[in-house]
Amino acid sequence: MPYITVMKAYFFDLDGTLTDSRAGLYPAFRAGLKAIGIGSVGDEQLKNFLGTPLPELFRAMRPDVGQREIDAGMTAFRSVFEQVGITANKIYPGVIEMLDAVGRRRAKVWIVTSKPEAQAIRVVSYLGLDRYVAGVVGASLAETDTKTDLVARALSLARVAAQDAVMIGDRHYDIVGAINNQVLPVGVLWGYGSKDEMEAAGCRIFAASPDEFRSTFVESGANHPAQLPLAAIVAR
Repeated sequence: MPYITVMKAYFFDLDGTLTDSRAGLYPAFRAGLKAIGIGSVGDEQLKNFLGTPLPELFRAMRPDVGQREIDAGMTAFRSVFEQVGITANKIYPGVIEMLDAVGRRRAKVWIVTSKPEAQAIRVVSYLGLDRYVAGVVGASLAETDTKTDLVARALSLARVAAQDAVMIGDRHYDIVGAINNQVLPVGVLWGYGSKDEMEAAGCRIFAASPDEFRSTFVESGANHPAQLPLAAIVAR
């Protein structure tokens, strides 16, 4: 397997990677769960589902839930999210500098998220991230798209080969989606997932903060993932 050349596209997850969206997600989660008959769920339990597609959340909390109830739960979630979820997002410290550094390398930033694409675009616009982003790839309203599907679509839209892209995210979904497309995964440790979760999914490269990712994997050649053979990184 040849060594990776300089990256042309950086695929970033949104929630838990670029933004902290918990303040808007928790009340929206509770509204969706109430619609399917689940009440009184605490933050400690909900945090395990940050970054999880809604149908998966509902099935985990109520294995016998039907599609009609899932649809009702998603409608209830979106009603609350539209009111508070967009504006409750906060950009993690160091993210702007990280995205700006990618642009200065003449590489493209793409956001690849399991959030419905229309919602993701609104968040990106509201936070002013659109000036750094070439495009947003998100899920359909049904949220049935896997991260593997979304990374594949991002590669096509960005018109880059897998070896010229890197996927940066905080959950196992991001790692699996990257590996299934032969894209280099980098796990971030400032988000919602754990290192153990991402390692179990096959991740071997991590960054502790946006500043560390910028200095180590964007601005510096030292220890850059481009120096490592892809086969060694994505081997499962």
